[in-house]
Amino acid sequence: MLMIRPFQGIIYDEKKVGDLTKVLAPPYDVISPSEQKFYHQLHPYNIIRIILGEEYPADTEEENKYTRARNYFKKWLSSGILVKEKVPAIYVYEQEYPFEERRVRRRGFIALMKLEKFGSGVIFPHERTLPHARLDRLRLLRACRANFSPIFSLYSDRSHRVDERIERASFLFSIRDKDGVRHSLGAIRDKSVIEEIAEEMKDKKVFIADGHHRYLTALSFREEMGGKGRGEDFVMMYFLNMEGGSATILPVHRAVRNLGVRKLAQLKESLSEFFNIEVFEFSPKDEKRQRKRMLERLRGTGEDCAFGMYCGEKRYYFLSLKETYKDSFQGKVDSAILNELILEKILKRKDWKKGEDIDFVKDEEKAVSLIRKGDYQIAFFLKPPSLRQIREISLAGKVMPPKTSYFYPKLLSGLVIRELDEQNGAF
Repeated sequence: MLMIRPFQGIIYDEKKVGDLTKVLAPPYDVISPSEQKFYHQLHPYNIIRIILGEEYPADTEEENKYTRARNYFKKWLSSGILVKEKVPAIYVYEQEYPFEERRVRRRGFIALMKLEKFGSGVIFPHERTLPHARLDRLRLLRACRANFSPIFSLYSDRSHRVDERIERASFLFSIRDKDGVRHSLGAIRDKSVIEEIAEEMKDKKVFIADGHHRYLTALSFREEMGGKGRGEDFVMMYFLNMEGGSATILPVHRAVRNLGVRKLAQLKESLSEFFNIEVFEFSPKDEKRQRKRMLERLRGTGEDCAFGMYCGEKRYYFLSLKETYKDSFQGKVDSAILNELILEKILKRKDWKKGEDIDFVKDEEKAVSLIRKGDYQIAFFLKPPSLRQIREISLAGKVMPPKTSYFYPKLLSGLVIRELDEQNGAF
């Protein structure tokens, strides 16, 4: 059974910090080194100092980015930079954002969720995780005993009963970020409404969209602490109804390198055994138009397996899996087929290392630029998985490769913070 609870959120005091856009940041795992530096310089109270602190050569076990994060958190609480709400609440989080020449409004809610192990039938992952990232988040959780970013989850509710209840919330504040996304936070403090939401949610299945590492970290921390019914038994979670039509998923493309001359020379011939190949020739004047045509062709294939490809020549390629092989890959998303068929079978490599042999890029222009500059040799353009694929694969107990999906926009870190004290997790 899914158990959710209100909590006493910790929020920045706008009167003391000023512009809230200068103290909030995206989730730690989408922040580049240059962005990390930018957020550190943006404001002395930016949440980056806690979620992704700077490292120094002189760091020790006693003094490091995790101990500094703890000190910042304690100091900001004691000085009133961060203020803990007096009444437990469920927080309503709305994002309004531009997408494909229209504005989309996405409204979900933030509450505590009682931790359940994967396989319990309550919560389902959809992507594989990386061990080193889990250790980093565990060290931060040990040091600060707080959740600074909600885990992003999806649930299905065609009745929209929960949506109706969270629509009633009034906002505490509303801000617009540099990408044109409006973030608004509200609070539901009425016990009867909170109980109604908890009752509606108790039989729902939850799918993690973003935050797999943080969820596994929370499970590990609970085991360490032996927490049952305490703060460690709950985690801060954002819940979005996948039936609302506001879950935007962007593709994550791949750029690969360190391929031998022979493999590159034989690539198109090897691909032609498994894929129908269409060529989009271009001149300098119509490169963008031909790229757009190729990408539109790709997006028009629905859930059928297809890729775009660029190798630095004056042409783009569109690859669609031949009918003969479709049954062999039934039920698999494109990223999994790319891994198995192209990266492993055709290019004969299994140990692709991020940053060395492969990079993950959400922007098509950047992927093309990486090839043109000679940093990488081939770019593969992918479609995002559908919500149906995420749900079906998750329910089947399977997971997709890392960096298969990019849910947009990201949830802000520091918007509302949850401290792991004994009062949390109860009405």
